[in-house]
Amino acid sequence: MAHTYRLRAALLILLSLTLFSLAVLGTTGCNMTNQGSSASSPGTSTALTIQGSVYGGQQPVVGATIQLYAAGTTGLGLGATPLISAPLPTTSANGSFNFTYNLPSTPSHFYIVATGGRPGSSNPVNPDIVLMAALGGCTASTTIPITFININEVTTAAAVLELQKFIEAPTGTAGAPVLIGAPAANYNDLRAAFESVSNLVNASTGVVVSPTGSKGLLINTLADILASCVNSDPTSPTPNNCSNLFSYATPPSDTTADDTVQAAWYIAQNPKRYVSSLFGLVPPSPPFVALSAAPTSFAVSAPTDLVACFAVLGGSAVTSTGSTVVSGGDLGIYPTAGAAVTGFTFSSPTGPGIVTGAPATVHLTDAVAENAQGDLTLAYGYAEGLTGAVSLTGQDLGSFNSPTPLTPGVYNFSSTAQLTGTLALDAKNDPNAVFIFQIGSTLTTASSSQVVLLNGAQAQNVFWQVGSSATLGTSSTFEGAIMAYASITVESGATLHGQALASIGAVTLSGNTVTGP
Repeated sequence: MAHTYRLRAALLILLSLTLFSLAVLGTTGCNMTNQGSSASSPGTSTALTIQGSVYGGQQPVVGATIQLYAAGTTGLGLGATPLISAPLPTTSANGSFNFTYNLPSTPSHFYIVATGGRPGSSNPVNPDIVLMAALGGCTASTTIPITFININEVTTAAAVLELQKFIEAPTGTAGAPVLIGAPAANYNDLRAAFESVSNLVNASTGVVVSPTGSKGLLINTLADILASCVNSDPTSPTPNNCSNLFSYATPPSDTTADDTVQAAWYIAQNPKRYVSSLFGLVPPSPPFVALSAAPTSFAVSAPTDLVACFAVLGGSAVTSTGSTVVSGGDLGIYPTAGAAVTGFTFSSPTGPGIVTGAPATVHLTDAVAENAQGDLTLAYGYAEGLTGAVSLTGQDLGSFNSPTPLTPGVYNFSSTAQLTGTLALDAKNDPNAVFIFQIGSTLTTASSSQVVLLNGAQAQNVFWQVGSSATLGTSSTFEGAIMAYASITVESGATLHGQALASIGAVTLSGNTVTGP
C-alpha cells in the first residue's frame, strides 16, 4: 500500500536521522564485492568465505557456535534457512571465526547468530549467550554483501529492536534458533527493517553509527544491559544478572526468556516495561557509552508498517451509527472478536456504514489486525517517549491559528488537551514537516472546531498520542493519526482525515467520514 511507510518515515524525519550506507555492508544495492569470494551469477549457488569475531562487551566469546541464516518468506518469524551444515564453526580463543558456505540461489536477506561460549578464556560456558547481527541482502540474484562481521551486544540490540516483528516469539529454551521471516507479500517491509538496522549500526565494527545521538545512546544502553548477562557466571546463585534480565524483560503470563536475544525481543515488544529495573543492570563500568539515566522507553523507532494501512483500528469494539464512510485505509479490530464490529454493511447486526475505496480491507481479529495492534503499541510508546517537546499545557489548541499557527515539532500536554475553534498547522512549505502531540490524558474537540493544514502540511505527518481517550465534537474537522491508549469517539457529522487507532478500547463512529491519509 502506498502509505505503508509514512508514519515510520515521518517520525524518523523528525529526528533528522541521516541515512548511512555501510562501506562494506550496503543493503540498497547488490553489486558488491565479497571478501574472500567470487561473485555469484543469477540462479546459481556459489561457495563464499565469511569471517569475523564475537565479543561480549570488550572481551572475546570463546567457543560460541556460529550459524548464518537467510530470512524466510512464508510468514512472520517463519521459514528462515540455516546456510551452514554441521559441524558448525566455533569461535577461537580470540573470539574469531572463519568459514565457507554456499549462497542460496534466490534473493535473500541474511543474519548471523552466535550461541553459547565462554566470555573470556577463563570463565565457564554461558548457555544464555545468544548474539546476532543483521547483514542485509539483495533484491536481485547477483552478488550478496558479505564481509568481516563483528557480532556483539550492540549489533544484537540494533537487530532485535528493528527486526522484532519479524522474529519468532521466545520459546523459553536457551539458545533456540533465532528465526526471522515475513510473508512474501510483506517482504519489502522486512527489507526496509534490515536497511534501518544498517542505518543504526556498522556490523563490521560492532559500533553504532551515531555514538552521541539519541538512538545510538539508547542502543548502547540496551547493549550494556545485555552485556551484564553475557559476561556473567551462569553458575552463580540466583538471582543473578541473567535471571534478573529475564525476569524484568518477560511480561506476565508469557514464556520466560532464557537467553539474551529472547530478553531483547521482549524489551523491544514492551519498551516501557520495567525500564528503571533494566537500566539498573548496566555495569558500573559499561563496555559501551550509554545514557546517564534510565530512558522513558527502549523504542528506537516506530515499526508501524501494518498499522499505517488502517483508517480505523479498535481494541474492544468498532461501532457505527448512521451512514459512516471509511475510505483510504483498512478497518480492523483486535483482540476482541469480530462480532464487536457493528453498524456496517458487512457486520452483524448490519448497518449503513461502509468501508470503501482502495485500499479497503476489513480485518476481524486476524493476524494482520493483531500485528497492527502490536505496531500501534510501539508507535504510541515511541511518540510518547520523544524528548524536547514544547509544553502547551493549559492552552487551548484553538489559540494557535493565523497569524500564529504551530510550526513543525513535538508538543506536549501534561494532562488534557482541548480544541475550540481553529488550530492551524504550518509546514513552512516543507511537505515532510512533522507535527507530534503528546497528550497525557484526554483530547477533546468542540463542535464545529477544525484543524487546518497550511503551506504543504499533510495529514499523514500529523500524530496525536493520547494517554486515555479522544473525542471529536459534532461536525468538527480533524487532521492526523489519533493513537489513543483507550477509546476514540467521533461524534455525529465529524470528519477525520487520518486514522482512528485505539489500543484497548472502542472506536465509536456516528455518521462520519474517515479518510485514511
